[in-house]
Amino acid sequence: MRPTSTSGFYLSRKTVVLCSFLVLVLLVVCTVLAIFYGKLIAENTGISSPTWEPPSTDWETAAPGRQGPWNNSRLPNSLIARNYQLELWPRSLSGLERPSHFFGQVNVTVTCIKETEVILLHSHELRYTGVAIAALLPPAIRCTWFAVENDYLVIELNEKLITGMDYIIQANYSGKLDELLTGLFITNYTEWGVNKTIIASQMEPVSARSVFPCFDEPAMKATFDIRLVHRPQFVALSNMPAIYFSERLEKNGIWKVTTFNTSVKMSTYLVAFVISDYGCVNTTSNGVEIRVWADNQAISKGEAQYAINALGPILSFFEEYFNVSYPLSKLDVVALPQFESGAMENWGLLTFRKDALLHHPNGSIEDLHGISNIIAHELAHQWFGNLVTMYWWNDLWLNEGLARYFEFMGASVVFPSAANNIILTEDFPNSHPVAEKEECVRTPEEIDLMFSGVTYNKGANVIAIASHIMTKELLAKGLRSYLKTFSYSNTVTDDMWNHLQMAIDSQDTIKLPASVKSILDTWAKQEGLPLITVNTTSGIITQEDIVNNEMEIIVSNNSWFIPVYWTKNGSKQPVIWLEEKYKTIPEVKCTTDEEWVLLNINISAYYRVNYDDSNWHRLSLQLNNDPSVIPVINRAQMISDAFHLAQAGYVDIETALEMTVYLAKEKEELVWHSSIGHLKQIEFMLKATSSYELYKKFLFDRVVPLYHYQMKLINHDFNNINNAEYISMFVSTIEIVCRLNLKDYLDRATSLFLQFMSNPAVNTIPHRLREVIYCGAIKAGTIIEWDFAFSIYQMHTSISDDQDLLSAMACTTDPWMLTRYLHYAMDESKIPEDYSRRVFEHVVRYPNGWLLAWNFIRANWKMFQPPKTEYIELENFIWTLFDGVTSNLQIKELELFLNNTAKGHEWSTLLREINEAFQQKLKWKEKNNSKIYNWLTKNIG
Repeated sequence: MRPTSTSGFYLSRKTVVLCSFLVLVLLVVCTVLAIFYGKLIAENTGISSPTWEPPSTDWETAAPGRQGPWNNSRLPNSLIARNYQLELWPRSLSGLERPSHFFGQVNVTVTCIKETEVILLHSHELRYTGVAIAALLPPAIRCTWFAVENDYLVIELNEKLITGMDYIIQANYSGKLDELLTGLFITNYTEWGVNKTIIASQMEPVSARSVFPCFDEPAMKATFDIRLVHRPQFVALSNMPAIYFSERLEKNGIWKVTTFNTSVKMSTYLVAFVISDYGCVNTTSNGVEIRVWADNQAISKGEAQYAINALGPILSFFEEYFNVSYPLSKLDVVALPQFESGAMENWGLLTFRKDALLHHPNGSIEDLHGISNIIAHELAHQWFGNLVTMYWWNDLWLNEGLARYFEFMGASVVFPSAANNIILTEDFPNSHPVAEKEECVRTPEEIDLMFSGVTYNKGANVIAIASHIMTKELLAKGLRSYLKTFSYSNTVTDDMWNHLQMAIDSQDTIKLPASVKSILDTWAKQEGLPLITVNTTSGIITQEDIVNNEMEIIVSNNSWFIPVYWTKNGSKQPVIWLEEKYKTIPEVKCTTDEEWVLLNINISAYYRVNYDDSNWHRLSLQLNNDPSVIPVINRAQMISDAFHLAQAGYVDIETALEMTVYLAKEKEELVWHSSIGHLKQIEFMLKATSSYELYKKFLFDRVVPLYHYQMKLINHDFNNINNAEYISMFVSTIEIVCRLNLKDYLDRATSLFLQFMSNPAVNTIPHRLREVIYCGAIKAGTIIEWDFAFSIYQMHTSISDDQDLLSAMACTTDPWMLTRYLHYAMDESKIPEDYSRRVFEHVVRYPNGWLLAWNFIRANWKMFQPPKTEYIELENFIWTLFDGVTSNLQIKELELFLNNTAKGHEWSTLLREINEAFQQKLKWKEKNNSKIYNWLTKNIG
């Protein structure tokens, strides 16, 4: 230490502390006043209206080789967003009424938590007319430019921002109104014959940056003060209720300004806007005002009534179940004429594709089922996703998996049978883990890949596993704790596991063999699915990893912590925990020909099961004797497992077919949902083989009893189809019996079609059945029915009817009529160019149409090439053509033809892919055709 000085000016320690405190207070007050002044300036500054043009070249990129935080696809941790003051003004630049661009002004209040000389804001295709920084001591801006690769607006400063200080980033800018249904977009609709437009937004996952400069990451939550400028005849909606209305006078008229204040913190991808002249119906639930908005024509027809009746009860159910109130005072739900996804959970402003929300009073029960599920899914997001948000997109399952799990529970409040919905193992692919590593999800493209069946369905399955091993009551306790702890903030997967573990630790009844994290990490953080193999002779159970890859299963070294719930001869047995690769369970042994075991009762976890041949056989005998002993969902899963395992070579194809023999007795939709796709795939693979006619007879004997059962449910009258809960399954059944020429069906279809022919002005054929009814009547009919169908098509009564007729006219078995149809497809006066290729796609689906279409295509190839046909569409068309290939000769003809017509190596990649796919098909036929033929001969005679 230095010695104390004996000279100078001295202040007491208390005086120094007091002075320092006063200086600090003064700095804080000045900073607050500066921020308030900045906001005041922003509120009173008009928005200029520059002519929009792409960003100038000097704003595009950094100098070559420059390195900095802009090279990273993730934002640096130097700033935290606190509040956005945002004004948006959609306008036309051409003097027309329809807006084409929008003008914006934003003030982003941020706190510096780490010194930095660089500010990065996400910005995509926005044009700036000014950028500034407001603060008590505002830093000078050295330069601003775009780091295009990572969508950054880069603001470089002459000095560092000070840790702990608040700053306001101010910008005036403009952008294009998107017509691709992302960002801020404009779309059209018709109301009572009048063309109208609506402006709406879709920010998820990374489109907020194309609407306003922002910190576009889910963890960067902030509050929002929003102003929307619009014509007075329109209504503006945002996440929160409108708090203030004003007018803005301009030379081209008066504009209305609607102001919203978002008092709760939320992520940028949840910010939403709608500007329309829609009407609404409304109700209240526990003090929350609920409004369903739709075009006035739909409102007048009562199409919003089911949604408004369903929203309140489902919202109340979730409030009670989660024990957390919906935190906003209103909930707007908007039916958009076009929307990229089915719906979006924007906090307080749900947006739906029109057909996913509205329901005609005479619509089908099945449609109500679907609407109920989607409404429940989006409402569940108000807690899982909005109130509590994943920290980064690699944990998207914390939003989507939870919402999928609860959608069935919520929908059952208004549609009780929704509680029976089950996600089968085959209903999701296995391309990535549910909870991906953070470093594997960085770019917008990688983020998009997370929106997959794995995230939604397998994510829901992980929670279902937790429910089975913990009980539903403890799961609910853990989820409530999770929601309350992390309200208005962000989480990672381990946060979920910690709160489920806390629920387990709070009681002594349920004991797990390991921690929640140890068990559930194996399901959430690994790709693929486990395969359990059971040997009922030795009692050995093994597990291995399977990753589906189309025609094969790739084996890896992953292992799971698996709860095995099982029965023996229908009697429930104690749960087995399988952590090891194999385990000997003496109780699994079967010592008589009558004993059988069944694993994974009621699908308590998501894995496939393989048995020794004798147990597969005993299970098939049980199905034939009394299928009701085996739960419905297990009957569905057994068939799914058998076919997937046969495809991968684990069991013979005869084993899979044996599991379907009993289907003539099966009435449950879930089982047929699982079975019918496999049965159709076998039919497709057997075309032009010796087994085909025998297999059609086998299929006929299984499906026709189902057809008669379904007809009985609708009182043998197709007009009652809307009262059937599973219309899609019924339509699938009808498609098969039509293809198999069931006389009862063809007669009924012909009768309905003749009624239509007698009075074309009144088509009483139910909409969902039109394609299959048209097909049956044309198949059984003559040129008279075909010509009538074509005359109706030329009237273009509706797009859906046009599509149904185009498909059905390919059902004729007359080669001359099919050839004429192909010629019509090349005549734009008869069939528009956009639809001509579809005609060929429909024709080649049928064995008698494939050769006709192939010969016609070769003779008229110039008509199919770009630019008349887009290249990518042409590729898809060739793949459709390939689907009908049944022999090596045909594949060689296709290769030779494309090579002779190609320019350079235009088709080389496509031909290689087609050839690989064909070799897989050929390999399957060589392996299975004779087996199937022998099995069918034995089982059909």
